[in-house]
Amino acid sequence: MRALIIGGDHVDAAKRALYASGYTEVVHWTGRKNNDLKRPLPAGVTHMVIMLEFVSHALARKMKTTARSQRISVANRRAGSTGLG
Repeated sequence: MRALIIGGDHVDAAKRALYASGYTEVVHWTGRKNNDLKRPLPAGVTHMVIMLEFVSHALARKMKTTARSQRISVANRRAGSTGLG
């Protein structure tokens, strides 16, 4: 299983939590690049974590819409919160 983290600079704790939950690969996008809005979703993603303080509203909205259309679970996470849904 593959997970995608969008946003945030220091996501090591989130990555560890996802690996502990059984994900074999965790991909991280910073969410700060202009091309992030145009990037295709990596193949095989089954869970998405959006770090809300670190991404634009447009990117968060696009990724939520994409996830909904592909039936990918989404966890919205605020800085300092625990759990990745």
